[in-house]
Amino acid sequence: MPPDTETPEAGTFAWALDLYTSGNDKWAKYADGTRDARSAIFKRYRKAQGARPVKTITSEAIERALCAKGGHGAVNEYKALKPVFEHLRRLGFIRKNPLVGIELDKPKIQGFPVADAEDIAAFQNRWPVGTRERLIFDLGLYTGAARTDLAKLGRKNIKDDLLVYERQKSGIIARVPLTAELRAVIDRTPDIAPAFILTQVGKPFKAASLGNEFGDAAGAAGMASRLHGLRKAFCIYWAENDATTHQIAAMAGHMSLSEVERYTRAADRERMVKLLVGAA
Repeated sequence: MPPDTETPEAGTFAWALDLYTSGNDKWAKYADGTRDARSAIFKRYRKAQGARPVKTITSEAIERALCAKGGHGAVNEYKALKPVFEHLRRLGFIRKNPLVGIELDKPKIQGFPVADAEDIAAFQNRWPVGTRERLIFDLGLYTGAARTDLAKLGRKNIKDDLLVYERQKSGIIARVPLTAELRAVIDRTPDIAPAFILTQVGKPFKAASLGNEFGDAAGAAGMASRLHGLRKAFCIYWAENDATTHQIAAMAGHMSLSEVERYTRAADRERMVKLLVGAA
């Protein structure tokens, strides 16, 4: 139960939310970011519908609310609420999960812009080797790590000829080849440090702070993409170097091959490869 809240009456929606977040195994295993995002959704619903008896919540009412909201927000709320009611169903408090059978219009996915050849060249010209901004860029480009994982990477992750780490988001193990370019970048970092990338006071970045740091540097270079755009560029680079979809999935720690295939549909790949080879 969230702090500074009264114990909800049994059978209400607020009670159901507490029952789910305190006793569902899958909820406990979600990544921190997933729990934080869904907790924010639950907080809004608790305020608006917390006193409502769960047995009065119908599929029609939920569908109307979600369709009125629309877009990614509706999809996110659907994903957050469905397991709550499924938990209640499995425990015998309701007979049917009211979200089963609800179909939402699939929102158009814009995605994060990929770092293209012009972006890479612009960043390299603006931030020379030796700057922290360039270190973040190079490590993001050559590891393909998401910002949450990139913030934690260090020499402890080097295993023979690989950089090995567990993705916080999915628990999937990523295995990145230590190419000559990546080794050159790592050689520019301190031998004894908790992470490759450190703040001005010598501590690892928080994921959000690292994203903001790179975002500011990218903006100064006139670069539209952010760290996730480097992750896409990483996948494209290996695709152009004849790596299979399965190999790229292993390097990037993707859960599905479709994710990799989606990332490798970018254009201008030949020029990107030439820039990547000489980027370090």
